[in-house]
Amino acid sequence: MPAATGLDAGPAAGAAGRPGPAGPGGDAAAVVEAAVARLRAQGQRVTPARRAVLRALATTDAHLRADDVCALVEPVAPGVHRATVYRTLEALADLGVVTHVHLGHGATVHHLADRPADEHLHTCCRRCGRVEDVDADLLDGVLRRLARETGFELDPQHVALSGVCRDCRRRQGPGAGGRAVPDGAAEPTADGDE
Repeated sequence: MPAATGLDAGPAAGAAGRPGPAGPGGDAAAVVEAAVARLRAQGQRVTPARRAVLRALATTDAHLRADDVCALVEPVAPGVHRATVYRTLEALADLGVVTHVHLGHGATVHHLADRPADEHLHTCCRRCGRVEDVDADLLDGVLRRLARETGFELDPQHVALSGVCRDCRRRQGPGAGGRAVPDGAAEPTADGDE
């Protein structure tokens, strides 16, 4: 299971970090070059704007809003306009090099797309905004049942599951509109068992 991630102190205040493509202490340049190779393998151009956006995403473990990407791109590529960053993020997402996740209330965050073996889903705490990565197979039963019963094919990678994180649930305590989770206690499973 991907590790839970804490709040990020990076440009996206309140955004949560994730085990990033470069990883803690990883080589961001190598991650950028791998993404560039993926683009070239698809016959795509590698423009200065694309390279700057890839570099911004590779140098942080955070889930970044487009404005946060702009803030990281501006110092290293001041000629790249904000609108170009937005269009570049959209194009890279369409090409499968960048993943975007809708957190609710209009917020969308981005990160470099993982290799298929590293696919994951996201949870977003509606109280503190913390975003965490969870195993991609978490919803497999729901996906199969939904397809079987309705014929609908769900794409859960683009939407964060909304709820309340463990830390916020601990802080709220009993009687505050939800069940508190004591330290060291097991989280309830999908069927309600502990």
